[in-house]
Parts: sequence; structure tokens; C-alpha cells
Amino acid sequence: MARGDADQEALAKPTVLDLFCGAGGLAEGFAQAGYKVLGGIDNSIHAIRTFEANFSDAQGVLADLRSPDLDDLERQFKGVDVVVGGPSCQGFSTSGGLSKGSGRDEADPRNRLFINYIEIVERLQPSWIVFENVPGLLLYESGKVALDIVEAFAEIGYKLVPMILLAADYGVPQLRRRLVFVGNRTKQDISFPAATHGDPDLWKGYALPFAHLSRIGHGRSDAALPHVTFDEACADLPIVAEGGEIDRAPYQIPPLSDYQQRMRIGSELVCQHASADLSALDRVAAQTLEPGQNWRNMSMDVLPPRFAKIRSYDATTILKRLRGDQPAYTITTKFNEATTGAFLHPTQARTLTLREAARLQSFPDRFVFSGSAAQIRQQIGNAVPPLLARAVAEAIYPDVMFGKTGVVAGPVRDVVVVDNAVGKADILKLHGARKRGKPLAALETVAD
Repeated sequence: MARGDADQEALAKPTVLDLFCGAGGLAEGFAQAGYKVLGGIDNSIHAIRTFEANFSDAQGVLADLRSPDLDDLERQFKGVDVVVGGPSCQGFSTSGGLSKGSGRDEADPRNRLFINYIEIVERLQPSWIVFENVPGLLLYESGKVALDIVEAFAEIGYKLVPMILLAADYGVPQLRRRLVFVGNRTKQDISFPAATHGDPDLWKGYALPFAHLSRIGHGRSDAALPHVTFDEACADLPIVAEGGEIDRAPYQIPPLSDYQQRMRIGSELVCQHASADLSALDRVAAQTLEPGQNWRNMSMDVLPPRFAKIRSYDATTILKRLRGDQPAYTITTKFNEATTGAFLHPTQARTLTLREAARLQSFPDRFVFSGSAAQIRQQIGNAVPPLLARAVAEAIYPDVMFGKTGVVAGPVRDVVVVDNAVGKADILKLHGARKRGKPLAALETVAD
């Protein structure tokens, strides 16, 4: 491709800025979907180093968004098409409301991040915004908090819709639920990705706590593909002992699944395949439990006294060994500690390595992280899975491109469309959103 053609292609790409970027999970997903990443902003130097190492054409900005330089951000990023990322649920107080109309307490330091986030969006004026949070946000104060967030963005001209998505339904080998807000100021309808993977028996016998709230998929879908399992994600990685590490070593065997082949694109080496040392209790669990078993299958003689107070049907993922034929559970920042979740390898006597956790989050193997092991775990566990981000990015891509160029682009994938005129009474219970189709072939495309 000639230089002029390449420049023209770059100009045509929609642009994205990742706020609170961490390692850049959202940015990676949007880049895979064909967006140009302009920058990422975070207050962690290690996260920014990771971001800059993996997005060489983007600008990493080390900044505390509790006290941002709005003029400087406007100079750098005014005109960006999409702003992604947002403050965590700890970033605001629910006591006085979040929108101006509900009497937002701007003096409360817990509201500062959220207020600044709104001010950044108002300054930059992106056409679209995407950010995520915990699903429980829809339950806080019977939905008042989520509706107040929607109202706060309405006050600056954005229609915002929340939806609970299950990462496994989009090819991520992990049962991670996230609340995703998507909005625009263009008055276009809002598209969410339809599920491409599913398991109708996933929640069989369980009562979903979010069953009555706005969600897509969650196993009950017409998805064509089964959920990606742990083995399909990680079984090609070499064996590592507790406390061991393999770094910058050639792959020992060919990929055993489509997912592994996808993760290897752009990489010829296994990097950061590092396992942590275990506590005495974690080591007993790692050496004795069978796949799918948890603390309830251990003798009370080896468990701390606090376990005697736990009801047998509670804390079912604590000290749990994963199964190779199922997706992993939610990857947190503590995936090196079996007492905090389901982080024991299905067959090896250890918890998950950094690279396994990155794979389970759908970070490709070419994505290398900066910092200590603890800092890298923080980056991996806090990230939005890139394949989930890619699905969201692809869902809105035709509308973003139309707003940017005026060109009508065909759909990239199946989507579930929410009418821009949806009212507050329905916005938390969107089960009747309409589906718009796309040939399956596009869903199987792998970005290089």
C-alpha cells in the first residue's frame, strides 16, 4: 500500500480515547475492530507503560483525573469520535444524587471523579461514549443510581443506555458479567452486540440475580457457538511449577484450538507465563482438589476456623479448582490466591499464571505488561476483556462511521438495537430490544 493510501485509510478510521485506561483492554478491543486509538489516560505509571508499549502510535498520558487539566485534554483530544472508559463504582457517592437535577453534591470527594468524567466528555464532545461498571450498579437504590447516571449525561446532550453483558457470550473464556453503558449525542439508535456464543444449561438450577434487568445472552440465546473453555484457551501453554516462570520462550506445541491460534497472532514467544508462590492452605488445595471441587471437598482439619461459619451453599468459588471443559470464573486482581476465588489450574498444582489470566481475559500473547507481578495482576484483573470490547466496538461501528463520514456502512455483526427514544421507565428492563442481522461470516473474522 502506498504511503498516501495508508494515510487516507488512517484518516477514515474512527478515533477513540481510553480514559482510566489501565493496560488498555477497551483500547485493544476497539483497535481490533478498526478504530484508531489516539491515547489512554491513567494515574498508574505501570499501566501507562503497558499502554504505550502496546499502542505505539497512541499517546499515553499519566494523569490523575480527580484533578485533570481540561484545557490540555481539549487541546490534545478535541474531536475524538469515541470516548471509552469511566470511573469505577467507588468513584461516586449515592447520597445526594449524581445529576444536577437531583441535587448532585459537588463538594463530596467521592463524586469528583464522576463529575470530572462528565466534564471531560462535555469538553471533548465525542459522538459516542462507552464505559462499564459492575452489574450490581443497576440494583443500587432500586436502580436510582443508574438512572441518575443516565440523567447526568442527558444534561450534557447524551442518550445513554445500560446493558448487562456476559463476556463468555462473546468468545471470552470467562464467566464475567459487566454492565456496559453505551450512548451518543447524535440521536441515533444504540446498538449492542448480539451474543455469538452460548450455553443453554449454564445457569440451569440457578436464579439469576439480574434476570429482570437489561441484559443480552447469558446462556439463553440462539448463538451458534459454544462458550470457549479453559483448555481451549490455555492448554497449549507449557507446564509451569508453583513459583516458576517461562518468559520469551518459543511455543512448544502448535495451537490446539481456534482460540489459541487467535491469541498467537503477532507473537512467536510465550511471555510472562509466571506462577506465584502459594500459601500453605492454597498449596493443600492445589495438591488435593479434583477439577470442579472447592473448599467443601477439603477436610475441616486443614481449613481455618472461619470456614466453619460459612454456609455450605455460599462462597462456592473459594478454593475452587477450575475445569478444563468449562470457561473460567471472573478473573480478579487476586488470581494468584486460591482463597479469593476459582483460580486453581485444572490439572497443575498452582494458581493461574500471568499469561493464563491474560488469555482468559482475551489479551493476545503479543500484549506484554509492565511492572511487578502484583502490578500486572492489577492491570489484568481490572481490564475489560478485549474481545468483549471488540464486540461493543463492532456493534456501533456503522453508526460511528456514518456520523464521521456520512457514508452508510453495512453491519459488521448481529446487533440488538435500543430505540434512542426509550424512556426512563423501560431503560433498566430492556428485554424487547429489536435484533438486526449480519451474515455469520463477519462474526468469524480474526483481526491481524
